Amino acid sequence: MRILFIGHNGYGYPHTRVRCYHFARVLATMPDIETAVLSFRDDLAPHKSEAAMYENLRDREKLLLTGKAVLRLLRERNTLLYIQKTHFHAAAPYWLHRLGWLRHYVLDYDDYDIPLSNFFVRGWWNRIFFGSHRWDEITFRIARGALGCVAASHGLENLLLDHNPRVALIPTGVDGEVFTPPESRPGRDRVIFLWNGLVWGKPIRQNLLLVFRAFQRALPRMENAVLRIIGGGAEWETIQDQTRREFPDVPAEWRDWAEPQQMPDLLRNADVGLLPAEGDDLWLKCKSPTKLFEYMASGLPVVATACGEAVYALRHLESGYLAEDESAFAEGIVRLANDPALRQRLGEGARKQVEAEYTLNVLGEKLYRFLNAITGSLQK
Repeated sequence: MRILFIGHNGYGYPHTRVRCYHFARVLATMPDIETAVLSFRDDLAPHKSEAAMYENLRDREKLLLTGKAVLRLLRERNTLLYIQKTHFHAAAPYWLHRLGWLRHYVLDYDDYDIPLSNFFVRGWWNRIFFGSHRWDEITFRIARGALGCVAASHGLENLLLDHNPRVALIPTGVDGEVFTPPESRPGRDRVIFLWNGLVWGKPIRQNLLLVFRAFQRALPRMENAVLRIIGGGAEWETIQDQTRREFPDVPAEWRDWAEPQQMPDLLRNADVGLLPAEGDDLWLKCKSPTKLFEYMASGLPVVATACGEAVYALRHLESGYLAEDESAFAEGIVRLANDPALRQRLGEGARKQVEAEYTLNVLGEKLYRFLNAITGSLQK
């Protein structure tokens, strides 16, 4: 069985890195499986930045990339396609499937992307390739036509089950051999609280503002704590300016975007990971946050809002600290800042939980079993 993973972005963005490249790598170790990755950014548009794949592609460029993909996919008639996300990159495989050239595909859905979908701007191109110009209907059509769907969160699993009876819940997970705790965390004169990610729009801005408000609340009750933020994105400078104006007393370090290979060392040099969630929209409820699993694998205790997948992935005061609201988030920061023994215990619990439930080897085995079940032709 040959499986081709089709990703919108490249290795630099976590959804393609983990759910295409890493899943392909681990499946390739299974009996009788051959895997490959077709990344629209890495293979078809290497001159584009990862951000440009979302921000400024015109329909003409999307059509050119779709044409290149069609030519590549004509050679993959007997391949099982694994479409990661439902953006314009799904046009080529889905159109060839509608024409009867490509027989089967699997849809991997790791974010509630419908309001943020990157389809064609002009509705007629969407109607030609997908049979509809509505972003929600396109997503659900692709789900209905799939041999099966892979959902990254409980929220997405419930969403997809309305359109396809064959859905596997497989979180984003982490490479547990790359993200590891340090042998011992160095003694420091300050406790480093870490958040990392791309500030691409309002949901992420709101999350970071929650962190700053909670940190400001916590400051009078702790000493020598610092907030370290590593990231980038379209609103990176905007959020820096805003927080410096509104929270001048919060000790914050800002570091620009780090390449994926740098992150393990950066996490080993932090003390606590932060996973805020401000708001109640479906994007937050359905998110399977890569950073959460990387924090846990690195032995970091995590303060997280009790929202979405964090409720399932963390056990309160065993592998993390779940906060119901901003006040509780601040309380979690205070407790972990002031209690080294608690930091160590929760960090060790997080690592054990990752090893049991969220490493690529564990998730790869689950994905293999699912593909075996829906195709009936993968021999174990």
